[in-house]
Amino acid sequence: MKQADLLVGNEYAYPTYKPYDDAPVAARVRVVSVDGRGKVTVQVVDPGAKPPKNAWGARLVKRNEQQQVATRDIACPWEEWAERAASIGAELKTRVAKQRSWFDELEQSRADRVIVDAGRVLPEEYDDEFTRADTEERGTLTTAYIKARGLGEFVTLDELRPLLVDLPVPVLRDILASDTRRQSGTPGTVASVFIRSAELLEVARIASMDRHRNAGTEIPQPGDLLGEHEVAFVNTILEGITASGGELLLPPVPTLPDWVDEDMRTIASLFGWLRVAVADTSGEMLHSPGCTVVRSRPVLLVDHVPWWLVMLESPRRLCSKCDGPAVRDLVPMAGFVAAVDVWHARGCDRIEQWQQAAFQRLIAATMTARTQALEPDITLAWRITATLAEDPPGHDGWAAYALMTVTAWNRLDEAIDRLTPVQQEAARVLARERLTTLEAALPSSQRLLPLPRAVDIQVLRERYRDLKRRHENTVPQLDRLLFTLPGADS
Repeated sequence: MKQADLLVGNEYAYPTYKPYDDAPVAARVRVVSVDGRGKVTVQVVDPGAKPPKNAWGARLVKRNEQQQVATRDIACPWEEWAERAASIGAELKTRVAKQRSWFDELEQSRADRVIVDAGRVLPEEYDDEFTRADTEERGTLTTAYIKARGLGEFVTLDELRPLLVDLPVPVLRDILASDTRRQSGTPGTVASVFIRSAELLEVARIASMDRHRNAGTEIPQPGDLLGEHEVAFVNTILEGITASGGELLLPPVPTLPDWVDEDMRTIASLFGWLRVAVADTSGEMLHSPGCTVVRSRPVLLVDHVPWWLVMLESPRRLCSKCDGPAVRDLVPMAGFVAAVDVWHARGCDRIEQWQQAAFQRLIAATMTARTQALEPDITLAWRITATLAEDPPGHDGWAAYALMTVTAWNRLDEAIDRLTPVQQEAARVLARERLTTLEAALPSSQRLLPLPRAVDIQVLRERYRDLKRRHENTVPQLDRLLFTLPGADS
């Protein structure tokens, strides 16, 4: 109160304790004198309720004692105090109730972030606001993984932690709600959306085991995971970045020749850089690390090549049991598949930050794998493929191929005998042009003397055999890249 409003002999309320959630407590005091400079001397008529022990900010007063106090510390005339205290108490209780409700909702929200529920409706948003303190939550999900997959004592927490990284905690939570045996959940629920990513994480868990722990499992092929939805998803990301004035550079993929399946060529432009793992083998067949035909190291420890290089392979070199090299970076791929499936389930309307990050994380995994293999951006295989894919000879290549590869046992001499002298000369010229084109793609240290225009056929054959021997492991299907060979069994 103001000093001018205080009268000697009148009684006032002097607050002694202000709880944070209830009405304040006050002593009943009588003004003895007005001392000036904002001070008055009061006598305690009734000290009122005793504040709690060690209460913060409490004022201790005794009956009949006199104190000099600041006028601003006196609340109001005593007859008004009951109504004012009740009003203050009601306001504080309402405020505390709101705070408690907000806190309870926050706690419930935090608890819900790690509750695995197969019937949960797909959330409208997953972008995570709690990334600063989610280490404990990821630990909880690691334990939940064991329960969700029924692993019991056969797995340790350290083995599972590398699986539950990068993605927002709520996304990982909902992946665990999906059945890895492809039993679809109720449409619209998380159990129906995350089937593929759940299966991939489980494959990654098993594939990471060493050879003494029965690591064999069917690792998926890239072509089984990537289709029109994934292409549309990536194109949407690239268009959004371009619209904002930026550009996302994908790892380079050469233009593939026309004899590669059209669908494969289309998807190669966006995903051909993906790394595929090649199982250890001393034979000529290419296997996946999970193939039962061979014994191999864990998927992250074997050799790996870009997917586009396998697209050039002859089916005869791909194992019929495992279909050949399979996805290497299974955990980033699981995150990418989850991002695509959520996007598609929501009607392909918008892409959240975590979804774009999942795609770029897959690119980063490829870059890391290439770094480990000391592989440059543009390899010799890339340069040869891109060079020979330009202006392919088409059907004319058959004659040049026969001219280069004829032997006493392959009966190609019969095909050559059917050619007229003019056709044979055209085949020789074409063979020289294609070998010259191939050599132009090689580093200068690997080039031989240029072939003269009138080079003898025998010299051409020797040059062809030398080039093929040197690059038989660098570029698969070198003959088809050189001569096209339409109609050949690819």
